[in-house]
Amino acid sequence: MDSLVLIARLLTVAVFVVSGGAKLADRGGTRRAVADFGVSPSLVRPVAEVLPWTELGAAALVLVPATAWWGALVSLLLLASFTVAVSVNLGRGRTPECRCFGQLTSSTVGPATLIRNAVISIPVFFLVLVA
Repeated sequence: MDSLVLIARLLTVAVFVVSGGAKLADRGGTRRAVADFGVSPSLVRPVAEVLPWTELGAAALVLVPATAWWGALVSLLLLASFTVAVSVNLGRGRTPECRCFGQLTSSTVGPATLIRNAVISIPVFFLVLVA
C-alpha cells in the first residue's frame, strides 16, 4: 500500500508542477484561456494569476506526508472545477482552447479533455481516501 501511495503522490505532484509551471511560463496564454472559458472579464486577471500558484501549492502539499491529504483535496477540487468548466462550455456548444499545461499543449476542449481529467483524478482521489 505504501508503494501505491508514493506512486499516487508522485503522479499528482508531477501533473500539478508541470501544469502550474507551464501556466506561469505562459501568462498571456493563461489569461486568454481563462477568458475564453467564460470567466467574467473583471476576474480573468486574478484567476489567471492565482491558478498556477494554487496548482504549485497543491503539489507542494502533496509532497509532504503531513499535508498530503490537504494537497490531494485541493488537487481534486481543482480537477473538479476544471471538469465543470469544460462540461459547461461543451454543453453550450463552445470549445475554447485548453491551455491546461500552458504552452506545452494547446488544443480545443472536447470529450478527450473530460477523459483526461478523469484519468488524472484517479490517483488524486486515491490519495484523498488513504493519505
